Amino acid sequence: MTNDQLTVDLPVDSSVNRARPHPLRRQTREPAWGKTYRKVLIASDLLSVTLAVLISMVLMTPSGEALVGASGVGLPYTAVAATLGVVWLLALSAGGSRNPWITGAGVEEYMRVIKVSLYVFGGIAIASYILKAQFARSLFIALLPIGLLLLLFGRWLARGWINSSRAHGKNLTSCAVVGPAEQVERVVGDLKRHTDAGFQPLGVCLVDSKDEPTIVQGIPSYTASQLLGTAASTTFDAVIATEGLPDNYLRKLAWNLEDSSTSLVVTPRVMDIVGPRAHYTDAPGVSLIHVDIPTFSGWKYAVKRAFDIIVSVIALILLSPIFLITAVLIKREDGGPVLFRQQRVGQNGEPFTIHKFRSMSVNAESKIQKLIDEAGGHALFFKLDHDPRMTKIGATLRKYSIDELPQFWTVLKGQMSVVGPRPQMAREVAEYTPAYKRRLLTKPGITGLWQICGRSDLSPEEGMRLDLRYVENWSPISDVIIVAKTVTTILKPGNGAY
Repeated sequence: MTNDQLTVDLPVDSSVNRARPHPLRRQTREPAWGKTYRKVLIASDLLSVTLAVLISMVLMTPSGEALVGASGVGLPYTAVAATLGVVWLLALSAGGSRNPWITGAGVEEYMRVIKVSLYVFGGIAIASYILKAQFARSLFIALLPIGLLLLLFGRWLARGWINSSRAHGKNLTSCAVVGPAEQVERVVGDLKRHTDAGFQPLGVCLVDSKDEPTIVQGIPSYTASQLLGTAASTTFDAVIATEGLPDNYLRKLAWNLEDSSTSLVVTPRVMDIVGPRAHYTDAPGVSLIHVDIPTFSGWKYAVKRAFDIIVSVIALILLSPIFLITAVLIKREDGGPVLFRQQRVGQNGEPFTIHKFRSMSVNAESKIQKLIDEAGGHALFFKLDHDPRMTKIGATLRKYSIDELPQFWTVLKGQMSVVGPRPQMAREVAEYTPAYKRRLLTKPGITGLWQICGRSDLSPEEGMRLDLRYVENWSPISDVIIVAKTVTTILKPGNGAY
């Protein structure tokens, strides 16, 4: 099918044009769950800010302390703090922190909460300087950090609730996926697997099917004309356009949807690579995307190393009782060594020794090549669902990822990071494609995107794509979120992250 045919196949829907509203009155429909979730966030934010104001008053403010303005008029701290709380709540709303399209997954929701909070208090600091007002120091020493922590904690709890309901098929945004068959298959699979994205595919439109009826993963297909009519009649809250659509097709699709309340979502695979390094220029007559070249040193990596040291020290101290009990149980089972040491390939291809609690028989390494040969001879992505070399205590250690805990010592030594691609052996690295070798640009980690996205449910290629995405686009805040998600993942029986 040619591009011209695709354009012809996407006529402007006449039923929509007959009821064409004024463009300024057109509004994107909020998902059915959006209003309820927005109310939950408002209540959470109100409670968080109120608690922060009360706590800061108790901890930091002497009785009777006032804000003195340039005019000499004293204002009680309680009045100032209450006013600030109202401004803070209004700013969170104006800053789009409760937009349903950014809630439930990713760091954007948290980043907006942080940015809005800093803007509010930055504005206060500037205003106090201009007006020569003497603000109580507790506004900045206590109220900002306490309020910010409570806000983020409240959002985290709300996100946990919404994602739990989404895992059971509730609070999802109905959508149709449009694109070439291969890309539609991928996107539909991604949306079904990652329910925290918040979309439920209920229809597909394959631009290369020549309008032949088909089913994609149990989802019925629509022709372009049917899709537009259905979207206009409010069946779908969103239409998702995949890669591979001709420019004129995507443009026509946007035009046809602009008079409905259905949102248009685009899934460019290039964002896996460029992510937050992309910057947009929209000059008259030309639109450009600038991509910053990734760097693998600098202040961010200094912050990452500090984070690694702090987390590994805390983990080694707090987990020491588990270390002792695990060592005793391993030794009692077969009398073999407690720790398993193995050469892995680290940053820039440098070899290092990894430490794990031994979960397999003493002679497990001597049997590995035979098992690889029986599984097809490929070392990369080699994994057995039921490994015959596993010990009884080893099965439990693997189930809860306890065998990985000694790696915090390797992190403290600087050869690994808490978050990063999992370290692989030389025989696996030998089978890397040129793209896969980019995994070696950063230190390997104990956990990563592959682990929290359901490692056992992902194809090896999809897991490698997530690793590469992390290498290209990681940030300190994303590391914190990955660690938090890892903890919740490994606490679920049978869902060990590694």
